[in-house]
Amino acid sequence: MIHCDFLTGFLGSGKTTLLNHFLKNVDQSGYAIIVNEFGAIGLDQLVYQEITDNVFLLDSGCLCCTMTHSFRETLLQIQSVILHNNLKPLQKVIVESSGLADPVPILHSLLGDKVLAPYFQLGAVVTVVDAMHGEHQISNYPESMRQILAADHIVISKNDLVDESQLQAITAVVQSRNPYAPICLQSDQQAVDDIFKGLGNSSFHFLKLLQPTARGTSSKNQLLTTRNYSKLPSLHSANAQSWSAFIDIMPTWVGLSAWWYLVSNQFESNLLRCKGILELDNPQPYVMIHGVGTYFHSPSYLEKWPDTDSRGRLVCIGIDLDIQFLNDSLKALTLTDSFAKPKNLKELQQLME
Repeated sequence: MIHCDFLTGFLGSGKTTLLNHFLKNVDQSGYAIIVNEFGAIGLDQLVYQEITDNVFLLDSGCLCCTMTHSFRETLLQIQSVILHNNLKPLQKVIVESSGLADPVPILHSLLGDKVLAPYFQLGAVVTVVDAMHGEHQISNYPESMRQILAADHIVISKNDLVDESQLQAITAVVQSRNPYAPICLQSDQQAVDDIFKGLGNSSFHFLKLLQPTARGTSSKNQLLTTRNYSKLPSLHSANAQSWSAFIDIMPTWVGLSAWWYLVSNQFESNLLRCKGILELDNPQPYVMIHGVGTYFHSPSYLEKWPDTDSRGRLVCIGIDLDIQFLNDSLKALTLTDSFAKPKNLKELQQLME
């Protein structure tokens, strides 16, 4: 039996960074990674492919909405490759879901699938919570709440970017929502590694919530958590959209900064997540960029371009995105004036003239 772990967490929480770091320190032949992207262009799998060949991309839509067939077929494909090629048996499959995925349908699909049952069993649900943006996300997006409530383990990411009071605040919020899942910090790499290796306490928390007396303790809080969970909307946040684009030019940091300034000013809090892989006119040309809300994180540099398609890629996820605006905004990538900070398309056009 192969354990199937689920790595979830809201948009930009740091799931890929966390798992990427773990994979660099283990025998990758013992793991297979399934990456689910919300959008037409997949990026995260390219990061993992620098480390291991056992990477599979589910690009048929959000895992919790359209996953039944493609997810099953991918798992069976993994099992078939192992059996027919006499490969080293896998220790586990880790599924990185999209940041908007609801874990519940995913878990139900794995647990209730008779075709998969002889080969795969549910491992742990690991939820990553952003120390910087987590409180806002939990309060405003039901997906974030569901991801926390379904967790066996919770990892608070970006704890080095907040002060102690902020860290205590987000920890308290998470504990109040799910008092049974152990919490560790991203900076405690040994604890994170132990979770993925299966050395942590995988309590199958979601299943035990459905059996409130299983722990032999007062069931009041467990029942309350279950009721709160059931009242949350089952669909994604209203008007959640994904926009993707291939980039044929080689921008400078100035052009990228101008584009980001333009887009973040346009959408403000409606912009949930931005990521991309680009070749810049720069001594270290290959970069992976990440934005959460209007905060632009430090880029990750890649040693080489990760696939045969040389074009750059940008992805934005948000609420009520103006697709035409985003298409037009790409012109900002060509700017070279370090003082160029267009707030709207009119200012961008003036800078282009």
